[in-house]
Amino acid sequence: MPFTARSDYYSCMNIFVIPSWYPSYDYPLNGVFIKEQAIGICASNASINIGISLWGQKDKRYLLWAGEPLTSVKKLGTSPLKPGKHALLPNLVEYTKPAFTWTRKVAKGNIKAIIQANLYNIEAFKSDFGAVDLIQAHIGYPGGYIALELSRRLHIPYVLTEHMEPFPSPYYVNKQGQLQAFFKQAYSEAATVIAVGQTLAATIHSLGIPHIQVLPNFVEETFFKPHAAIKHTDRAFTFFTLGSIEPEKGIDQLLYAVQALPKESKALFRIGGTGTHLQTYKTLTSQLGISDKVHWLGEISRKAALAEYQQCDVFVLPSQHESMGIVYAEAIACGKPIISTRCGGPESIVTAQNGILVDKNNPLQLADAMQYMMRHIDDYDPSIIRKDFLARFSKQAVIPRLLRVYENAIATYKPYTT
Repeated sequence: MPFTARSDYYSCMNIFVIPSWYPSYDYPLNGVFIKEQAIGICASNASINIGISLWGQKDKRYLLWAGEPLTSVKKLGTSPLKPGKHALLPNLVEYTKPAFTWTRKVAKGNIKAIIQANLYNIEAFKSDFGAVDLIQAHIGYPGGYIALELSRRLHIPYVLTEHMEPFPSPYYVNKQGQLQAFFKQAYSEAATVIAVGQTLAATIHSLGIPHIQVLPNFVEETFFKPHAAIKHTDRAFTFFTLGSIEPEKGIDQLLYAVQALPKESKALFRIGGTGTHLQTYKTLTSQLGISDKVHWLGEISRKAALAEYQQCDVFVLPSQHESMGIVYAEAIACGKPIISTRCGGPESIVTAQNGILVDKNNPLQLADAMQYMMRHIDDYDPSIIRKDFLARFSKQAVIPRLLRVYENAIATYKPYTT
């Protein structure tokens, strides 16, 4: 008999989360949507307990680099290894057992110690909240691989959510373009593989991975919301961009598109984020003669990002790859129209009512789309855009579906046997 989710899918569950990406002091926005997902679930469901396993993901104290041998040796002797925990909510706790990470080419990147750290953390979670019902892993490696090992040893089902784009990473395929066995196994044994976008799901399916469901990341609708309507007078028409300042986000293509706009255009571009190409793109901005139109904001907080979304006219990001593109969902949560490239995830977000899709690496087409927005901005109704967001990407829309996936995984679980 197929599993049917109970009407009380908010029933008690203990969920152990293993995130490959997670915010740290050094990278405060890395995987922030994973943290926000856990907060959203626990804040609205007091009977659900979540433990988040941390071992030093994106914490520079525990990342050892071959190109920095002296620094790495110093870290081995000075980085604190004491375990700890931090409660974000009464039913949401971060558990930390530090472990060093280095290239997988050497001793498989210390994965054995990282698995042991996760075993320590799950036992600490069990001590606080009781037996674990489900493991939720984010990204196939290392999170999914760790979940696979814990599931086999502890006989707990796991769900694996994939966010990576492009997928798969070239590091995890063989010379024939097939997934390496250690990487594929994490997907094959998962109760469900969640893909955050349709294109990503199709790619995963093409690699022979079963049990796939499409479920987007959600955006907190009580935080990301519209502000007072902007009156279009003689002020500059404002485009907002947010993302890492790297080639895969298409920032150079955006700059070429800005140059292609008519000289008399009253457009202003505010670009938030940082990255390795920031100075390169600042130089390009000057070379293109558009410095008066482009304002670089640097890395900005969530509150600052909200203000930028609310105060702009249009959000634009011409990425090369997106598994979903959470920033597009944040923009429409604020009632703002969006311009994106056809790069995977955005095709499942952009509609005729909320934005425009353009081809990748086509700055002239992008410039045309921006001009169209400037001429027809009043055709994009913020209330309609917001309503569509609430129906598809809000917490109230996504969490019930996610909890049904969890309950189905628990109800149909069959322990691994060799």
